[in-house]
Amino acid sequence: MTKKYNNPKADWNRLRPDVVHAVGELHKLLDNEESAQDILDAYLYTKKLLAESMKALVLSQLPTDCPAFHELRSKLADEIQKQYGGKIPAKYLTVPYGSRTHEILFAILLQHIREPVNAEFLRYSTKDSIHTERRIRELRGLGIEIDTDKASGANVYTLQSLDIATSLIPVVVKNNLRIKKASDQEKAELLAVLGLEDD
Repeated sequence: MTKKYNNPKADWNRLRPDVVHAVGELHKLLDNEESAQDILDAYLYTKKLLAESMKALVLSQLPTDCPAFHELRSKLADEIQKQYGGKIPAKYLTVPYGSRTHEILFAILLQHIREPVNAEFLRYSTKDSIHTERRIRELRGLGIEIDTDKASGANVYTLQSLDIATSLIPVVVKNNLRIKKASDQEKAELLAVLGLEDD
């Protein structure tokens, strides 16, 4: 099974017959009350195949690029420069969290702007149940207005607008100090410029 999705639609079309077969085989094992080990083996294989195929299906519904994501990051970069250019070294004035995973999650939320999106649905896009929430928190940390709530017992996320909360810019720069491993002395000096304290 491939892990790269250069052509999600082609991947979905390729994986779909395997998924149908695997689900059918698991159904037969359950119907015939086969051994627990056989059922478990079939379940684990089917679960992995389903996760990969659902990721391909979700990605096949997205554009290959999300201009709004790049525009927001560009606006944020301009604001960071406006506030701290010449006061803080340029290497700490970059905009973090620009991976393809961040872009995919943002694109899905943008498709449903002002509507709650189930966390499980977002996980399908990354095939990762552990780090999806972290990536969402990182997007929020950039000042993107993403609300967290619960609906029918499930976690949901809602992109409320395409405005950036510029009040979070000092925190963005602070995170860069950690990410880029500023020395303790430099960190202390720059946190003073930011008006923040160390954690």
